[in-house]
Amino acid sequence: MNGGTFTPGTEKKRPGIYFNFKTTAEQRITLGDRGTVALPLVMSWGEPKTFISVSNMEDLNKKVGLNIDDKSLLLFREAKKKAQTVLLYRLNEGEPAKAEIAENFVVTANYGGQKGNEITVQVAENVLDSTKRDVITYLGTDIVDKQVVTDVKDLVKNKYVQFSGEGEAVITAGVVLSGGKNGVASVADYTAFLEAAETEYFDVIALPVDNSEQLKATFASFIERLRDKQGRKVQGVVANYAADQEGIINVTSGVVLEDGTELTPAQTTAWVAGASAGANFNQSLTFVEYEGAVDTLERLDNDQVEYRLSQGEFLFTFDARDRTVSVEKDINSLTSFTAEKNQQMAKNKIIRVLDAINNDLTFELKNLIKLRKANGNDIPASDDGVQLVKTLITQYLTQLQDGSGITGFNSETDIVIGLNEDRDGFIIDLAVQPVDAAEKFYFNVEVK
Repeated sequence: MNGGTFTPGTEKKRPGIYFNFKTTAEQRITLGDRGTVALPLVMSWGEPKTFISVSNMEDLNKKVGLNIDDKSLLLFREAKKKAQTVLLYRLNEGEPAKAEIAENFVVTANYGGQKGNEITVQVAENVLDSTKRDVITYLGTDIVDKQVVTDVKDLVKNKYVQFSGEGEAVITAGVVLSGGKNGVASVADYTAFLEAAETEYFDVIALPVDNSEQLKATFASFIERLRDKQGRKVQGVVANYAADQEGIINVTSGVVLEDGTELTPAQTTAWVAGASAGANFNQSLTFVEYEGAVDTLERLDNDQVEYRLSQGEFLFTFDARDRTVSVEKDINSLTSFTAEKNQQMAKNKIIRVLDAINNDLTFELKNLIKLRKANGNDIPASDDGVQLVKTLITQYLTQLQDGSGITGFNSETDIVIGLNEDRDGFIIDLAVQPVDAAEKFYFNVEVK
């Protein structure tokens, strides 16, 4: 179903659900679960150019074939600190590791990458039948596959390697595969990632790159198109790019982890994206501690912090009292304020509320349409249809208010529904007041 924004007085050609967001009149939807972040990585193993949903360590090993401590998963670990689910996308194809057991017997890793250099293949005489061979595949010291064959051609591909050749397998104590390389990711690889992401479901998407202004601009345009043309209210996280839009979070701080690892602003986009995805509509990241961080790469004085916040920069602050690192203020990159997009829209908590309304209401309206059609009915473009839609919206906004997402909601005055000019749909005006997070505390202290 089509979606996106609309201009009052202009009729859309395609059927769909359209929103016209303003600062003082927004739309909302059923309280949905958040927590999914899309993350592109250069990895040491795994299928390239595809998304893999990882919610736990079992998923990681089973679906990707890597353990959590693999060096190439550094940013995955940062994103997973707060996100419920990470949509991993392997950017690189790399070079697969290989081993020639004999002239008639070659073993090749299933994927390119350095992880393939940890694979060993051993050929031993079968203890029950001396005419057969045990071909054992190890990953490190763990046996991951064992096959009993009489001819190399009978070997079948396993989770880690594939075999080629024919004839008797030469007995060997173990041959280690070599030559596996990760390679690097090109701009084209990141572009392919964005194209693939367009058909995936996620709340926040990260672009952990340092030195490509063109790619960052493409990323910002991608987010803007999803939000304004397709009606998918997602946010993107990028480093050192002043996009001046509520859909882009501009991270300009790096951190130091407990083990001494230094993360650049581009790398910390993974944590910010995961934390932003994991935060619910009624949660702000302001003052939230960055777990595992013990310092910032750059310590800023008060004037620097105030200036950079005014520029729409997402910063981390170091507290020398307990040596912790936390979010200074949960803001996005919007800095050009208008009557339709005021300073509230620069706060990510407000955006999460507005985005929840858009995404959830769209979902609920689709479900209502499906339910009606399953029973042989449409939503009528009449007073009955108005009442159906108003009831759905009222139920949702009441839930949102009960969850402290909005306040002061009155269904009699805050929802106005009428037929559009073509009388084949509805114009819906909502007025809502999002609840902001308490970020400033003023004490009047009297000395007696």
